[in-house]
Amino acid sequence: MNGRILKISNNDLYGNADERLVSLFAAFTHKKYMNKYAIFTFTEEYGKNKLYYASIHLKENSIVTFGIREDEKQYIEKFVNDYLNNCVNPSEYEILDLGNINKIELVSSTEVDFNRLIELDNMSIPKETVIVEEEVTTKKPVFLYILLVICLLFLGGIIYLHYNPDILEVKLKKLDCTMEGYDKKIDLPYQSEVTIKFDRNDELDTMNKIDTYTFKDEETYHDFKDNNKESVNFDDTGTYKYDDDTLTLKLIYDNKLIIYQYDEIKRYMKKEGYSCIEGEYNE
Repeated sequence: MNGRILKISNNDLYGNADERLVSLFAAFTHKKYMNKYAIFTFTEEYGKNKLYYASIHLKENSIVTFGIREDEKQYIEKFVNDYLNNCVNPSEYEILDLGNINKIELVSSTEVDFNRLIELDNMSIPKETVIVEEEVTTKKPVFLYILLVICLLFLGGIIYLHYNPDILEVKLKKLDCTMEGYDKKIDLPYQSEVTIKFDRNDELDTMNKIDTYTFKDEETYHDFKDNNKESVNFDDTGTYKYDDDTLTLKLIYDNKLIIYQYDEIKRYMKKEGYSCIEGEYNE
């Protein structure tokens, strides 16, 4: 099966963790343009008959989702139809292996009405098998009393944790940094957004950066895109994402630093011209 149940790794605008689970039915590459896409829904919302389309970026053990253009819908809809009919053409689509993926970061996506979610689930999501063993011996009453006490204690613990979830949550530091700039080399303004997460020792864990370049008109935009000028003008190795509707180019990449401590990185980002907001995230 090609799908997985994933936890959401990013928080909302107020820093609260999104506790929903995502049923990721499949991720695939459209070979003609080599764009990657995913189809998914929220595990507890099958009754709403909503399917979500997204273009994706893979990083280590997680998937980051972004919205799609209107013209990209046709490729995803064709894949869904072929997938449900077990006739996906391998020369047109490559289904991605999600074996090492265990979380998903939802930046944006496109919602569509869809009433065949159960079929997708049955085809894609592995089901857990629960084996119940029969009691073949008669237990003494004292054992039942002990078992009852253990069950009550266990139930009490679950109820306590339900109403006091913060006890098990480990809050770790993060920095959300932004900067407005102008690239003289290509004569374009850009906005740089950096998310830096730290571990329990307040040392660098992950650093993800998105630079968004805005073109002044369609002619300049298509000249840059059609002639693949990004490979000439940018030194950083990352993923390039064009948006024809907003005339923007996003550079998405994992940054590396030679410093690791929280205070040092915070001073460094300020020196580089970033404005940073301190926050927290759940481990």
